[in-house]
Amino acid sequence: MLKLIAIIVLCCLVAGPVLADRLILTPTGHILTGLKAEYAAAASEDFKAYWAQVGISKIEIEGARFQDFGPDNADAVSAAIQVVPETSFTPSVAIGVRDISDDTEGKGGLYDGRSVYVAATVGIPVTGGAPLLFQDMKVHGGFGTGGSLSGLFFGVSGKLPMGIGLVGEYDTEDWNLAASYSIIPTLKLQASSIKGDIYYGAQFSATF
Repeated sequence: MLKLIAIIVLCCLVAGPVLADRLILTPTGHILTGLKAEYAAAASEDFKAYWAQVGISKIEIEGARFQDFGPDNADAVSAAIQVVPETSFTPSVAIGVRDISDDTEGKGGLYDGRSVYVAATVGIPVTGGAPLLFQDMKVHGGFGTGGSLSGLFFGVSGKLPMGIGLVGEYDTEDWNLAASYSIIPTLKLQASSIKGDIYYGAQFSATF
């Protein structure tokens, strides 16, 4: 058992972080290149959200559970594929389906039914000789049909010094904000404002 724990800790220390395949609720043009697990709990309610994702060769699968949002828990399986990689001339573009089985519709979770979408992400280069306060800035946007992604969505992500990440998004209905702190490159503590509720949680991610 101790050997297994030591191996897991070592993997956490040497593995790299993955690209942001999802901001808070909205998808991006990036596809996961590894594994990610995330937990969020509302500060003033019993709401809990769990995500587990895997991405291999430009294809990503996500499983999500929204617990205690209503009388029934809601589970969602989603999938996305990258159709255009990010280059100096093109943004990264992905298409996907969120909640393929439409299980979350009307259950009060953070997703609300099946959504088909296209999303794009482009990095904003840092210019100038001195490091800027807000770095690794990326702009994200897309369009979805159905569910809680019906219409235009967009967001911005970036990093501050000392391992602090900031994210802001409009999810077609609400403005959501999040701040994270990297304990190690693969493990973050997070605090978010999602649809008017405050959440806290953690995220683990690692590349293959």
